[in-house]
Amino acid sequence: MNSNVVSLFADGLTGAAKSTERYVRSNPWQAAGALAVVGLAAGLVLSRGVLLRGPRRFRRRMADHSGATEVSGG
Repeated sequence: MNSNVVSLFADGLTGAAKSTERYVRSNPWQAAGALAVVGLAAGLVLSRGVLLRGPRRFRRRMADHSGATEVSGG
């Protein structure tokens, strides 16, 4: 039973890969433009931390626990 499911999944994946390859070979500039737009969008999302809010919090926590003390003016 499991081998049938895996086989069906592999066949579907192979079909999708072949149709994608046909499209890219017949429309190389459109495919390159689409990939550029997707890459740019992903870069903007990741650089702004929309998906990865953790690094800012991690830096803040590390600064809190670093043992550095603030010297007040006076």
